[in-house]
Amino acid sequence: MYKRVLIALDLEGVNNVVGEPYQGLSKHSEQWQIAVKQAEKEVNEAVKALFDAGVEKVGLWDNHGGGGNVDPSALDERIILHFHDNALPRMSFAKDEYDCICYFGYHTMEGTLGGVLAHTMSSKELQYYKLNGKYIGEVDMDAYIASEHGMPSVFFCGGDLSCKQAKRSIKNIVTVVTKNEISRNKAIFRSNEELFEDIKQNIVKAVKTEFELKCLTFPSVMEKSFKRVEDASKWILRLRAYNMEANYLKDEVLGYDAHTVVCKVNNIDEFIKSI
Repeated sequence: MYKRVLIALDLEGVNNVVGEPYQGLSKHSEQWQIAVKQAEKEVNEAVKALFDAGVEKVGLWDNHGGGGNVDPSALDERIILHFHDNALPRMSFAKDEYDCICYFGYHTMEGTLGGVLAHTMSSKELQYYKLNGKYIGEVDMDAYIASEHGMPSVFFCGGDLSCKQAKRSIKNIVTVVTKNEISRNKAIFRSNEELFEDIKQNIVKAVKTEFELKCLTFPSVMEKSFKRVEDASKWILRLRAYNMEANYLKDEVLGYDAHTVVCKVNNIDEFIKSI
């Protein structure tokens, strides 16, 4: 049984939230406020079940929009709260501190038909990420990083399409569906009473199961496509400043795709920089 559990929290995938047309889930909007309150409830139900089952330590990584979403006074007092810090490598606080990671509120990747508030990292700037030729989303990125810290990804709680993507990517991960996704701003919600029971039963099941790490092999190739060519140009310069190999994606018709940057990653630090 995993005794030290990290919960990674985004917001778009929680129950009762679909956002608004042409907008992300921006802070202090009406939908954001609903999402925060719902996230606090889902997390609290999970944490109580974990401690009742014998878990000794639970951390919460609040990472939506740079962090600072949840109200600490609304959370189980036993939770260790970690706010996202863009000045530090992603998830650097977790090294040697936790045994596994669970995901709440994560969403489908950009371009997913029917995905509620689907995006990858930035709905305004980015079109997609590909790793070694395959589309990846935020849960893929964090699962790779967590594995470098020795933490397997064991549990995922989000919309039905989000759960399908997590299962496709992470072997045997335990999932709980919060809502049935219909379109970017439409879903069928579950009753919280039913959802909370599913969360409690399945997260305990997850931490009592042994999982494999989702480790990257190096070197790997990261492809990042921007909605504006100016942002792609800036990104190439940034990666080259890190002494990483980066260029535009070759294309038979265009010569080079001015929206898409390809770079080689040789270790986990370069992988994080490439995100």
